[in-house]
Amino acid sequence: MKVKEIIRKRNASAKFVATKAVVSKVTAAADLLCAPPDLSKAKRVLFVQPHPDDNQIGAGGTMAWLKSLGVEVYELTVTDDRYAEPEYIGKENNVQTIRQKEALAAQKFLGVKNAGFLGFADKNDNSEREISLKVMEVIRQIKPDYVITADPTLETECHSDHIKVGNAVKYAAMDAQCNFYPEFIDGKLRDDAWKVKGVGFYYTDKPNTIIDITDFEEIKMQSIKCHKSQAEPALLAAIMLQQQMFAEGTEFKAAEPLRLLNGLQMHCFNLPVISK
Repeated sequence: MKVKEIIRKRNASAKFVATKAVVSKVTAAADLLCAPPDLSKAKRVLFVQPHPDDNQIGAGGTMAWLKSLGVEVYELTVTDDRYAEPEYIGKENNVQTIRQKEALAAQKFLGVKNAGFLGFADKNDNSEREISLKVMEVIRQIKPDYVITADPTLETECHSDHIKVGNAVKYAAMDAQCNFYPEFIDGKLRDDAWKVKGVGFYYTDKPNTIIDITDFEEIKMQSIKCHKSQAEPALLAAIMLQQQMFAEGTEFKAAEPLRLLNGLQMHCFNLPVISK
């Protein structure tokens, strides 16, 4: 074999090795960029529910799992029954409604902290932006690593509150980092801005993370039963069945699916979300 040919082959081989190394690095970086957040590393997580029982139904097992890891878990309730029951009309700020009491009972059972009731009516006519501004205030107060709510893009979702609140929470999580929004404070940039690490969604048909709630299924179901006005036997049976279905193909006996997005995926970067 001629010397030039040997050199050419060696150069080609070296180029191949170098290219392979670059591709490997790019692939590793891409995997890191596209990976869903690891909730187990969070210090504080805020769950925002459209209605007083949504967090328990959609992610009660996840809330209990996080609590077991020592994560601070907060619950914020957007709507309740203060305008839905005649006995509460005109007394909205002076009484605890049935569903507020049930939510507090469920929080106590799970050991999570109450982040408040925003006071919007069930089936409210408020805009997503109005709700978002109120949620953003709580995000800035609590400063969570992650904010989790109902998925507004669920294909079969027909409840306007779920869609509206889900979108509002997305906006709030993004806007909370803007130190000029919604206005300056005494003519200066805000000092309460907060950047979350990511957002998450339950009630989703596009999960990228499956949470094993095998050890927390019972506490989840008991927390749902705290919502006595809502916890009908048929609903409880359907939730149990779903949890078993979500666990199919895994070693889990019960599971909850979540769609988790990191900071880049929350913005304009059209990065594929790698399942975990």
